[in-house]
Amino acid sequence: MPRKRERFERTDVPEPSPRRSLIGAVVAVAALVVMAGIVMFAWNRATLESRMGDRSLAGALSELSASSLAGPADGYVETGSEINSTLLLTASSLDAQGASLTAARILAVNATTGTATLVNVPTDLALTVDEQPTTLSELFSGQGYAACVAPLGRAAGLRFGNVILATDDVLEEAAQLAGSDAETLVKSASGFLSKIRTNMDAPALLSFAEALAGIGVSNLAVVDAPLTAETITDEAGAVTETGRQVLDQAQLGVAVGRLAAA
Repeated sequence: MPRKRERFERTDVPEPSPRRSLIGAVVAVAALVVMAGIVMFAWNRATLESRMGDRSLAGALSELSASSLAGPADGYVETGSEINSTLLLTASSLDAQGASLTAARILAVNATTGTATLVNVPTDLALTVDEQPTTLSELFSGQGYAACVAPLGRAAGLRFGNVILATDDVLEEAAQLAGSDAETLVKSASGFLSKIRTNMDAPALLSFAEALAGIGVSNLAVVDAPLTAETITDEAGAVTETGRQVLDQAQLGVAVGRLAAA
C-alpha cells in the first residue's frame, strides 16, 4: 500500500513581511508627492515667465509707434535729447480686463543727461478714443490695460518704449534686479515677477533695471502731469471749453526734457 507523502515548510524561503504593503504604499505616495512638486514648480515657472513678453502690451506699443504724433507747439523746439519713456500702470489686479486702475505714471529717462523724471498722471485724465470722450480709468476698467497705451501716448505726445503693469509700486524692486543674470531671473526675482506684466523680455527688463539703478530711484525728479482745459472748435470757429482736463503736451515735453522754449 503506497505511503501518503508528507508536506514540509521550507525554512530557506523568506516569508512576506506584513509591512510590505504599507512600505509600498508609502513609496507610491512619496513618488506622487515628488511628481506633484515637479509639476507645480514647472507651472509656477511658466506662470512667472508669462509675466514677461506680454503680447497685448507689445501690440499696443506697435500701434503707438505707428501713430503720428504732433510736432512741438509754437514757441517750443526739440532738445535732441534721447528720451526713453516707460508707462507704469498700477492696478488692483493683473487681469486682462475688469481690474481698477489705481495709479498711472510715466518714467522718462534722459539718456543724454543721465537724469530721469517720474510724471504722475491722474487716473481720471480725459481722453478721446474713437471720437468718444472717456477717462483713463474708464478705459482701463472697460477695455483692459493694453487699451490705455496708445491713447495715453498720443495724448502725451510721447512714444512709450515699454510698459509695466503692476499691483504695487515696483520701481525699487526693479532697480534691485541690476546685476542679475537673465537665465536665473525667474528664480531670483519670483516675488517681483509675480506682481507685474510687461512687454519686456528678460534681457530688456534687466537693461531697464540697470538704467534705473544707474540713476537711482531716490534721484528721480517727481512731478505732476501738467494739465490744460480741453476745448472744442465749432463750425463757426468759436472755441469753447468742455470742462475736462487733458495733458498739456508742450509743458509735459519740457518736464521730461524732450522740448525747450524756443
